Amino acid sequence: MKSVLVWDWPIRVLHWLMVILFLAMVITGKSEEDYLEWHVDLGYALSAVLVARIIYGFVGSYYGLFKHALTSFKHTASYLRVFVEKLKRDNNKAENELGHNPLGWLMILSLVLILSIQIVSGLFSTDDIFWYGPFYDYASEEWLSTFAKIHGILPDVLIVLVILHIAAVLLHEICFKERIVIAMIHGRKDTASSSHTPIVKTPRIGVVLSMGVGLLWFMWLLFLPN
Repeated sequence: MKSVLVWDWPIRVLHWLMVILFLAMVITGKSEEDYLEWHVDLGYALSAVLVARIIYGFVGSYYGLFKHALTSFKHTASYLRVFVEKLKRDNNKAENELGHNPLGWLMILSLVLILSIQIVSGLFSTDDIFWYGPFYDYASEEWLSTFAKIHGILPDVLIVLVILHIAAVLLHEICFKERIVIAMIHGRKDTASSSHTPIVKTPRIGVVLSMGVGLLWFMWLLFLPN
């Protein structure tokens, strides 16, 4: 077995930032205490991280590129057959998947899409007391009502998806002995066949573009009136 780099540092940093910020937003959003100001600022920060991750999904390192999702989805049926066979075995230890499997990509794209909708809806929301989203004045009453409903419903949907995601990770950790969590910390996975394994490099232009746009988006939101 040879250890190879799969997740470069931008992927890992953006992943754990989203984990921390999402958890903080759930706490501040569902708490009975008045954490609205914190919730708004955390939402801005999470949106900036999400923007950076989406951009890096097009110009970033190999295994984090969204184009692999399209290729991966073509093999969903065969992957599910192999997945079921693995579960039936007495010895489930298997070679690690490098990158995301088809179900992993489905979960990631679902989280990105729903989280994006949730963040956009928040920009049009209000607490009906003193805080108004920066885009509140640019939508009709009908749309504002729709955004408010979406913003109230999607957090629970996201929580369910996150729970399913964690359950899937634990399944792979326990049943298949795949060290997914630690790989998202140091970025490396073990593989038996490394001769044709792509070499992961961190593109400077990808880092500058994704992080730069994300930072500019965050600063722009902070200076918008609300």
